[in-house]
Amino acid sequence: MGQPQLENALTGMDLVIIPAGVPRKPGMTRDDLFNINAGIVRTLCEGIAKCCPNAIVNVISNPVNSTVPIAAEVFKKAGTYDPKRLLGVTTLDVVRANTFVVCISIGFAMIRYTIFYFFMGLKFIHFLFTGRGSWT
Repeated sequence: MGQPQLENALTGMDLVIIPAGVPRKPGMTRDDLFNINAGIVRTLCEGIAKCCPNAIVNVISNPVNSTVPIAAEVFKKAGTYDPKRLLGVTTLDVVRANTFVVCISIGFAMIRYTIFYFFMGLKFIHFLFTGRGSWT
């Protein structure tokens, strides 16, 4: 697949989900993973900026906390950045949150959590929401 096929696939899209990339393999460092997946995300986001600049973009490619800022910078450079349309999607942080809550809890309980990410410049702000009306 090349650039023409990418552009044909993206033209007119309202929602783009980016699960592209490689999983972390034994012996692979986080930097190795980042270097591979960052290039993939960058290329896809350049296509999105050109072919469907108003699409909502969900980035799943790991490490999410590093690939979403890359996407943001690509969109900023293209003049198409809208923080309301760029999302990082992860399950790993939900698993970590559940483990954390169980470790600090007196008893065990089935609690569902949602992790919300807000990209603020070079930082992510993480919110842990229990679904019971409280934020931490």
